Amino acid sequence: MRNGAVTRMLLVVGGLAVLLVGTAGTAGAGVIYKFSTVDAAGPDGDNGYVASDVSIDAIDLNVVAPADGAELAAGNVGLDRFWNSEWAGFDTSSINGTAIDNATEFDTGYWSLTVSAKPGYQLDLTSLDFGAARGGSSGTRLYQLYAAVDGGSITYGDTPIDSSPGGNETGTRSDPRAVSVDLTDATYQGIDSITLRFYPLTPATGNTMGFDGWTLNGTVVPEPSTLLLAAVGVFGVLRRRSRPRR
Repeated sequence: MRNGAVTRMLLVVGGLAVLLVGTAGTAGAGVIYKFSTVDAAGPDGDNGYVASDVSIDAIDLNVVAPADGAELAAGNVGLDRFWNSEWAGFDTSSINGTAIDNATEFDTGYWSLTVSAKPGYQLDLTSLDFGAARGGSSGTRLYQLYAAVDGGSITYGDTPIDSSPGGNETGTRSDPRAVSVDLTDATYQGIDSITLRFYPLTPATGNTMGFDGWTLNGTVVPEPSTLLLAAVGVFGVLRRRSRPRR
């Protein structure tokens, strides 16, 4: 192949690689992961967590996340309640009270979820949507939501990414408050994973804070290095095809 032809081919392939890398995260965002539950009261009444009543409504082929209700329940760390009875949502309570006062409290009494991209892919997130609901009418009911990316730690003193507004939750089981947590910040772009922690804050363990229908939105795209390797592969194929036959 002549030098001029090689140069032109390199420019074409290089331009393709830049275009792919530059536009990989700009595709329309969709649902990466979503779960929900049905009213699990049934004949047994208010008796705890029922994994079979939980459904995974969406999971991207290129992510790893809890695949059923039993795996979701593994995120329960020290909660006095992690129930999906009485309404189409989850009820949670802990011994934290209405504020997290120390690191010991912070290290227990939460529910956690991790969504990870499979090797060769990354997450570009846009939002986390869910419904928030107080489990009863008495007392102060609150929650705090924390996040960490790429296996980072979540520690006492961190700033929550979302919490009940106004010092008391207004959403109810019959009318959950629609929550949409903005994840368009650069912190949540081009990441390998995100871990979310939900802390219920109530005056007594018999009181609950609830949530329903967690939906993580964004795109799952090939890593830039994967795209570049693909472009190099295309160049190799084109180069072989352009060699003059003898």
